[in-house]
Amino acid sequence: NQDTTDYYYKAPIVNEPFAQFFKSDIEFRFSHKENNEQYVYRLFVGAGFPYGNSHLLPFSEKYYVGGANSIRAWQARTLGPGEYFKPETFKYINQTADIRLETNFEYRFKIISVLEGAGFIDVGNIWNINSYDSRVGGIFFIDKFYKQLAIGTGLGLRVNVSFFILRLDFGLKIVDPSLPEGSRFIPDTRAFKWSDFNTNFAFGYPF
Repeated sequence: NQDTTDYYYKAPIVNEPFAQFFKSDIEFRFSHKENNEQYVYRLFVGAGFPYGNSHLLPFSEKYYVGGANSIRAWQARTLGPGEYFKPETFKYINQTADIRLETNFEYRFKIISVLEGAGFIDVGNIWNINSYDSRVGGIFFIDKFYKQLAIGTGLGLRVNVSFFILRLDFGLKIVDPSLPEGSRFIPDTRAFKWSDFNTNFAFGYPF
């Protein structure tokens, strides 16, 4: 669901299409333990900028959020960009963009033996940097992006047998930026629906 017209020009010497872009991301992680409890924090910031020969980043270089290691209340690649609302008739789900901003907090605690529990909050979204992508509401603006942050929370179970960790997380949408402004805080707007819940099964900790 992207307008990829004029994705690149042809190079004047070799007459072959190629992409020119600059991309960088940074991730901070911090954790501390207190007895059998652990507090884990993560911040991820990344951006890619096409230039010269390109108007859009190559698809393989774009960012996405959602899924077992990201904003767990959404399935992978189903969130964003920005406040873009995907029509229900559009079946191909692959939401990607040029900028990613995400922060996560997870509280981990021991239940019994190899069984651990967790409570978490995930916040973030993705955005585009220019209008060559036609998805309405998907462009990053400094005075609007904070209103387009998705927020999810949830609980998790982990089976930790030292050499591997089996993980099950139950995510719940709290703020959905694809909803109309003023109605994005779901608990204050309507009753929760099955589509507001998401289950993730994975190996290892999410971060």
